[in-house]
Amino acid sequence: MEKSKKSRNIALEKRQIDAAKLNPAHFAPLYNTYFKAIYIFIFKKVRNEAIAGDITSKVFLKALLNIKKYKHMGFPFSSWLYRIASNEVNLHYRSNNKNTTVELLENDVISLLDEIKHPEDIKTQEMMINALNNLPLPTAELIEMRFFEKLSFKEIGAVLGLKSVTAKIRVYRAIEKLKKQILHDK
Repeated sequence: MEKSKKSRNIALEKRQIDAAKLNPAHFAPLYNTYFKAIYIFIFKKVRNEAIAGDITSKVFLKALLNIKKYKHMGFPFSSWLYRIASNEVNLHYRSNNKNTTVELLENDVISLLDEIKHPEDIKTQEMMINALNNLPLPTAELIEMRFFEKLSFKEIGAVLGLKSVTAKIRVYRAIEKLKKQILHDK
């Protein structure tokens, strides 16, 4: 039953995309479906409501202007939006010469600690946060997409322009770097 619901959602999304390609006024359902998730994704990176709102507007404007170029490649439409959002955030930081930050929720840290099989005490959580802050940005973004944004390997691959297998390998390499960083901090 769950599979048929997913198939109906994919079919509905495809019809919405096709309608938006024919008439930009039909982009609204896609906007309404994905706005909140994209805004939160951006807000976690910039930690400023006004800037997040501006960047989110740019993301959806670019998506609207380029919807005719969108081709379904087996990835969810949201992957395309996350890719645009990631590029816009990076452009924002490059133009302002700033470093990115990631807002971590306690549940996110705990689920990541579960993944790397570490105890969930306060000291370990602090070590995790320090380790994440010391990782190179591309490595930290992989962990953020997988564990905080809950993207599948297929979606991560689509955001980064990689095959899902390559995305999976990179995520697990990122986890290994994180483990080493935590051990280094002990």
